[in-house]
Amino acid sequence: MADIATGAGSRYTAGAPSLLGQGGEQTEMEQATEGSTQKRATRGAETESIVDVREVLSSLWRFKWVVLALAVAAGIATALWTYKQPKIYEAACSLEYDPNPPKPLQGAIQDVADPLGSFWNNREFFETQNLVIASREIAQRVVRKLRLHHDASFMGIPLEARSGWTGGDENRAAMGVQGAVTVDQVPDTRLVRVRVRDQSPERAALIANAIAEAYIEKSVEDRLGSTITAIEWLTTQLDNVQRNLAASEGALHRFKEEHDVLSVDLEDRQNIVANNLERLSTSLTEIKEERIVLAARAERLKKELEAFQQGQATTPLGVDVDSIRAIRAQLNDVQAKRDTLSVRYGQQHPDILALDAQFKSLSKQLVEEMESITLESAADLGEVKSVEVGLKAAMKEVNQAGLQLNLREIEYNRLRREKENNEKLYDILLQRTTEANLTKMLRVTHAHVIDRALPPTASVSPNLRLNVTGGILGGVLLGMLLAVFLTRMDRTVKTAEELEEMGLTPLGLIPRFDLERNTDPSYAKGNSQIPPAAGDPTTLELFVHTFPMSTVAECCRTIRTNLVFMSPDRPLRSLVVTSHGPREGKTTTAVSLAITMAQSGKRTLLVDVDLRRPRVHRVLRLSSATGTTNYVVGGTPLKELTKETEVPNLWALPCGPIPPNPSELLHTVRFQQLLEDAKGMFDFVLLDTPPLGAVTDAAIAAPQVDGVVIVAQSNSTHKDALRSAVRQLDDVGANVVGSILNDVDLDKHRKGYSHYYYYNKGAYYAQPEDEDKDEPSAEADRLS
Repeated sequence: MADIATGAGSRYTAGAPSLLGQGGEQTEMEQATEGSTQKRATRGAETESIVDVREVLSSLWRFKWVVLALAVAAGIATALWTYKQPKIYEAACSLEYDPNPPKPLQGAIQDVADPLGSFWNNREFFETQNLVIASREIAQRVVRKLRLHHDASFMGIPLEARSGWTGGDENRAAMGVQGAVTVDQVPDTRLVRVRVRDQSPERAALIANAIAEAYIEKSVEDRLGSTITAIEWLTTQLDNVQRNLAASEGALHRFKEEHDVLSVDLEDRQNIVANNLERLSTSLTEIKEERIVLAARAERLKKELEAFQQGQATTPLGVDVDSIRAIRAQLNDVQAKRDTLSVRYGQQHPDILALDAQFKSLSKQLVEEMESITLESAADLGEVKSVEVGLKAAMKEVNQAGLQLNLREIEYNRLRREKENNEKLYDILLQRTTEANLTKMLRVTHAHVIDRALPPTASVSPNLRLNVTGGILGGVLLGMLLAVFLTRMDRTVKTAEELEEMGLTPLGLIPRFDLERNTDPSYAKGNSQIPPAAGDPTTLELFVHTFPMSTVAECCRTIRTNLVFMSPDRPLRSLVVTSHGPREGKTTTAVSLAITMAQSGKRTLLVDVDLRRPRVHRVLRLSSATGTTNYVVGGTPLKELTKETEVPNLWALPCGPIPPNPSELLHTVRFQQLLEDAKGMFDFVLLDTPPLGAVTDAAIAAPQVDGVVIVAQSNSTHKDALRSAVRQLDDVGANVVGSILNDVDLDKHRKGYSHYYYYNKGAYYAQPEDEDKDEPSAEADRLS
């Protein structure tokens, strides 16, 4: 049993120690206060999860009878509705679109009104023709041909109103034909089926055939009408183009006369201009080169002359002219003789003076020769510049002539192109006009009837099997949606997983009390008392004591194990048991948990702190004359107030006289002293407090104990209410150690709690006939 309790409780103990303080320097109140902010943030982050497959399947199973009832009702309603519907018959005829209708006037003649010439390979043509068949124009033709607007049966006139009826609206009858027609394109073919549904099989066949004939007639009329319109337009355009052609031919002839285009071709003229430009360009390049050379030579002569005149050079060396060369040689000889004699005779010797005079005369002669050559070079440069200017003017004139020739060529090409275009357009229009006149004589269409419609022998609607199947499926779908909707609208807590999703630690669950199932004597094994009757109001609260081998007792032991192992180093000594609202099993859970703690060998005290509607004394069959209020107000010792119960190791402290100010009493120092004295006298103290949603007593007492356990009733406690209760406890710094899910129907939640369901069926505790009948020892019960 110990193994079972530990294993079952392991799924709820993960992460539980983090809810309690770890250090020894802080008080439990300070640790709970520090963690309240973090716990509140963690629980506030809980969000609604998306509906998963398991939830949907659970909802469907929960409301399976609703789904089945809706499916059956929908099937019956659909069947009754189907039987009341009139029978509908369907007739069909087949048409074929022919891309190449017979053309007696040779294949080269094309139909100007033929839409297939350009669009036969496109789906748009098929869709367009199908819509034409189902159009109101075709329907009106059929109505007028068959006089359907005078058919009382087709117009839906009741028998009693047909007397004196003269006919109906043609447009209304055409809308009726449109609603009865369906056009279907046969895939990968040129065939199309025209289907008509009507209450009369003969009339359905007549309408289908009339639609096919009306479509073919309209196709021929449209084709002829478009051909006549095309002929009129082509004739008008042909006259305009003919006048334009004559005007363009005259303009081209006048241009040739004015510019003498016939004497020399424009292309030859362009070649002459190009050759002239090339020749002038070459000459201009040569002149430019010569000018550059002469300019450089004149500049060099000028600089050398200036340098010689300023005495910077004895003789100019840059000019290579015979006269200059001779004078330069004489100067060099005189300079050499003077240098030789100046060493022998000195600077004032007559020979030296004569040589100086000769050198001066030769220098003057050299300067004059240099000036002459410089002037000649400048004259040559000026002449070359004049030639260059003339060549540039000639090139400009030739360029102007070329531009003029280009303009003439552009104008000429424009006139010639206009003439050629008019000639081509005239030929095309003349050909199309001839073709249109020939086409007007033909009556060829692109569709013809393959199979005419025959009166059907069997109705196609209503389809009883299909309608009933659809109704049942619709009912099932509606039931499924209703089941999921009802499940999603149900905001009550149903499973321990939902508690975990809300940020609470699930300590365990308590199944629904089943007195009839647990009256088996084997469940009361180990208890010497006789099981109380099912009508006894205290039966539920003492269920664990009365039936220690029951599933409820086993679940309570699992909760006890979780609480013990939640903080092994600093075990919980005092707990507040509360809930959000009344009648959620708070007192029953507190008594059951106290009994389970007592069964483990711990001295346990159950304190009734519900000072407004106390119930502990009635459950344990004790007097409530004295109790908690006597200790807090009167100062009576705790030992005199506690009362031993019929459960071994379990004592109770009833409420005592109900005070007018319960909340104020819980704030007093005496109440804190009550808790300290109780922990000193007992191993474990449980406080049964009022619901948090009604009064604040539980929120006042919660921070003064080691932990708080919140009880939630399965399929009753609202999630928002439970969050509100947890938020109240977090705000006052209480240590919420977890939550207990009460009143769980194991038969309904068999899948999620299969192990508890196994115990609930009595399979574990069932004793073989040959097994020892001795009762389990107290030590074994304590260890469990």
